Amino acid sequence: MRNVTRWLEDFMLADCGLDENQIESAGKVTLSEVERLFGGTTLSEEHLKRLNAMRELGRDAFRMDSDRFQEVMTTAHFTQYFGDALSRAFYKDYDYQVGSWNAYTYADTVPDFRNVDRYRMTEPGTLYKRREKQELSATYIADSEIYYGVEEYGRQFDVSWRTILNDDLGKIKETPERMVKAATRWLDSFVSALYDNATTQAALVLLGAVYAGTGRLTHANLAIGLNAMMQRTDVNGNQMNINRVHLVIPKVLELQAQTILGSVLASGTPNNDVNVLPRFIAGVHVDPYIAFAGANVPWYLVADPSEIPTITVARMQGWPRPVTFMKRSNIQMMSGSAPAAFTMGSFETGDIEFAVQDIIGGWDDATYVGVTDFRGIYYSSGTTV
Repeated sequence: MRNVTRWLEDFMLADCGLDENQIESAGKVTLSEVERLFGGTTLSEEHLKRLNAMRELGRDAFRMDSDRFQEVMTTAHFTQYFGDALSRAFYKDYDYQVGSWNAYTYADTVPDFRNVDRYRMTEPGTLYKRREKQELSATYIADSEIYYGVEEYGRQFDVSWRTILNDDLGKIKETPERMVKAATRWLDSFVSALYDNATTQAALVLLGAVYAGTGRLTHANLAIGLNAMMQRTDVNGNQMNINRVHLVIPKVLELQAQTILGSVLASGTPNNDVNVLPRFIAGVHVDPYIAFAGANVPWYLVADPSEIPTITVARMQGWPRPVTFMKRSNIQMMSGSAPAAFTMGSFETGDIEFAVQDIIGGWDDATYVGVTDFRGIYYSSGTTV
């Protein structure tokens, strides 16, 4: 890497008009000496900034993997922010759609990184007529098992102490907060992928009309989905009682959902019947990561987690949400004083390192992916009227 940055440095200096002897001299002296010899005439301030960035990159090359190579930030990476200007201000940051999956997923905790086992026991069989002096028919119960665990997920961000010092508007100092927001968006996408994926959808379709449909989100199709949820039976064919159902949709269907459920009368019915669907919907939840193409917009019905643990999100005990942290500085001042930004960084490089991490998991089944109990979910592809 050092050879590459040195070659780029020589190329830039040649492009600025320096001859071979001047380029060789520049390569042997410090940046301040280069500025004294060639600055203001041959080399502009912008050229000196680029030269400084390339030298910093070359010095740090042996400590960087491929990810860090892309992420180490110096003042040269923020040329527009730190460029000379009389008036600077940032626009308000974008707001991002946040998922509400806590309402319809089952929260579980695990003690460590080993998988945990979760069981369900079947109900005993039904009764049979017993004739006089006849022995009773025997029944049995059986157990089923699933298991899952958690994994670590994280990212880091490095920035030079010079960048922090130059950050007079405080935008770079907001990095830890921004990393938490990024982690929250990632978390929403992680949970969404537990059920909104081609494998789970195909498995539900194979189970038949009680588990999957093709209708777009309309009053009639929502009623069909709710009726399907009411027909659920356990492994022995016993009728299940599902009272609370959540409607999970992408953002593009939010207006349609509110129109259907907010109407006093049932749309599309011949006699303008009273709209009773809101009685059966425990909540409408937007999942911004549900994938769709064109007019084919899928939607889901999910049983309340208090009734069926349909989609399980596992967390490590004592780790309820993403955390941010920074690497402690190994600089200890012996004499004199320095800006606070300098004492935040690394003794070796001056880098200030931030990181965000979360520990989370779910089931990873070959058939249902993250759906831990398929009896609690209904899927519609949204391809037909």
